[in-house]
Order: sequence, then C-alpha cells, then structure tokens
Amino acid sequence: MIPAWIENGVNTMFPIEVGVWGGSIAPWRAKYGRALRGVGGVDKRVFARDFAAVDAEIERLKPLVALGGYIPCPDHRLATDAVWDNVRYYCDRMRAVFA
Repeated sequence: MIPAWIENGVNTMFPIEVGVWGGSIAPWRAKYGRALRGVGGVDKRVFARDFAAVDAEIERLKPLVALGGYIPCPDHRLATDAVWDNVRYYCDRMRAVFA
C-alpha cells in the first residue's frame, strides 16, 4: 500500500511501534528512500534500563536521521517503569547528537 500512499500524498508513517510489534521504518526507508518519512520508532523500553541502553538506541537511529525526513521519538506515552533520569539523559543526548 505504501506506493499508493506516496502517490496520493500520504508520505509519513506514525506510529512506528518498536516494542509490541518490533516495528522499524528502516526497511521501508531502504526501499522508498526520502519519499517515505516517519515520526516515532524509539524503543521506549530503554527508559526503564540505563544510559547505555539509551545510547545504543540513539546509535540505532542515526542512519535513519541522517537520511532526513525522520523524527525519532517514543511512540505513544512512556511506560510507568520509565526512569526519569534516563528520559532526561535521552533528551540531552538527542540534542547533543542531532542538533
């Protein structure tokens, strides 16, 4: 369906649910390039872990951001087990890496 979406002006995927569905926009971006954009795709489960998990998630997303047309962010709300210091660290790292 993606070719029909793009042809008709629907070019942005949201959400890109990593946790439940194991989703990733990467294969679709590889196929359709910058014609397909996305918002989301951050595995929000990293916020319950540690800084290293947050760093690994940011590294995983770098190639998608580099292609352009992609805004990484957690889909939906953060889980109740999210650690505030990890969320704050994520925000600081995102600014440092992608600003």
